Amino acid sequence: EHDATEAEIRQIADRYFTSNMAGGGNYATVNGINVIIDRDRNSVSLDIDASVRTTFGQIAGLQSIAIPKVASATYDSKEVEIALQLDVTGSMRGRKLRDLKDAVAGDNGLIDIMLPASRTTNKVRIGLAPYASGVNAGPYAAAVSGGRATNGCVYERISDRDQADDVAPTNSMYRLKAVGDLGLRSPGGCPRDAQITPITNDRHALIDSVESWDASGATAGHLGTAWAWYLVSPEWASVWPASATPVDYGTKDTLKVVVLMTDGIYNTVGGSSDGDSGSTAQASARFATDTCAAMKAKGVVVYTVGFQVPDSAKPTLETCASDASKFYDATDGANLKASFRAIAAEISNLRLAR
Repeated sequence: EHDATEAEIRQIADRYFTSNMAGGGNYATVNGINVIIDRDRNSVSLDIDASVRTTFGQIAGLQSIAIPKVASATYDSKEVEIALQLDVTGSMRGRKLRDLKDAVAGDNGLIDIMLPASRTTNKVRIGLAPYASGVNAGPYAAAVSGGRATNGCVYERISDRDQADDVAPTNSMYRLKAVGDLGLRSPGGCPRDAQITPITNDRHALIDSVESWDASGATAGHLGTAWAWYLVSPEWASVWPASATPVDYGTKDTLKVVVLMTDGIYNTVGGSSDGDSGSTAQASARFATDTCAAMKAKGVVVYTVGFQVPDSAKPTLETCASDASKFYDATDGANLKASFRAIAAEISNLRLAR
C-alpha cells in the first residue's frame, strides 16, 4: 500500500524472500539482497547476488557459479470491496464483544489497516453485516421485504430454494421475510443497535457504527453470511446507494472479499432454534455452506474466523473458507485481533508481478 514506509516494504520483501528460500534447501549461497522501491510504478524489485557451488566444475577449478536473480513485485493496486459478517448474539455480550470491537474498529484493527487515517486514495470500501436471530436492515428493510418489515428485522428468503442466491429481493418472489412471515408468537429478534452498513470508505462511519453495537439474540449465522454477500453483490445494486454500488463480478483489478465471524454454532432459522444439534442447526449450516459455495463460484474470496467456537462449529467455517489457510481459530481476544490483522495484511500484501 502507498501508506507503508520504505522500511516496512523492505521488511515485507525480505520476509517473502526468506520464506521462499527456507523451502529450497542449501543449494545456494546468498551474498546480498538489494531492495529497490519504485513508488511511481508501485513496484518493488529484489536484486539478489547468489552463487551455487559446482560439483564437476571443481575439477577444472571452477568452485561456484554466480546466479544473479531479479524478482519484482507490485503493490496490489486493485480496488477492494470487503464485507464483514460479525456476530452480535447474546453469547458475545461483555468482554467478547469488546474484543470484537477492538479487532475490527480499534487501533491497528482491520478497518484501521484497510482504511488508515492518512489514506488519500479511494481503493477500499468496507461493509458491515452484523447478525443475531435476524438481521437489522435499517433503512433498507422495507425495500428487501416488500414493505412488510416495519421494525427493521428481516430473516430468510420467502422460499428456501433462493436462500443461497444473491438474486435481488425487489421482486416479491425473492423478498426476505419480516417478523409477520415467521408465524411465531415470540420470534427471535435482530440486533437492536447493529444495522447493516453498505460498503463505504468512510472509516469514521464504520468505526462509530461498530463501537455503538450491543449484543443479544441467537445465532442465525447463515443470515450474516447471506448479507455479507449481498453487500458486495452487483445484483443488489438497486438496493444500495450509488456510493455503495458493488462493481460487476469479474471486473478487472477489483477484489471482492467476505469475512465471516462467529463465536458459536449456527443454530437458528426463522427466528427459532431447537438446539445446537437439532434440525434448525443443520439447516442453518447447510444454508451457510451453500451460500459460501455460490459466492466463491462468483469469485468472492471468503475468510472465516471462529472466536472460541466449539469443535462442532468448525466444519462449517472450514467449508466456507476459500482454502484452509483462510480459516482462523481464535482462542482469545488477542488471537481474534491477530486474526483480523492477518486477514487485512493478506488483502494488502504485495503480489508477484513476474
